[in-house]
Amino acid sequence: MMLVALPNTALAQENSPIPLQEINAPLAESGSSGERYFGDLLIHYAIDPTGKVVLCTLYLSTVLVGVESLTATNPVYQFDLKSGASTANGNLSIYLNFSPQVSTLKADLTYTVKENNTSFPYKGDLIGWYIYN
Repeated sequence: MMLVALPNTALAQENSPIPLQEINAPLAESGSSGERYFGDLLIHYAIDPTGKVVLCTLYLSTVLVGVESLTATNPVYQFDLKSGASTANGNLSIYLNFSPQVSTLKADLTYTVKENNTSFPYKGDLIGWYIYN
């Protein structure tokens, strides 16, 4: 029988923590629009030129299922949507900040993918922009 000695570093586990990466939303200009897809759900957003109003339009499998204008006095859009076999529920919310801080549109939702009949959660920023005085 032959014994093999391994160096301590080969047996020791790495103890240094992995640094967390900050995930930032893509930045857009005030007055612009865009969209994000989550399975069967399409979220279209339009930021007004002042940056203080965001119009959110939701589609499930290309069917219009919701529209909400998010403002400082109406910052959260809660939804529970169904169209055919497609579903989405959760909320969209805006956080308005003046520059140099970034304003954001955030989502906390669950959406379906009809092809394989499964649901997935998403929680995070959709888009960010600057509001100037």
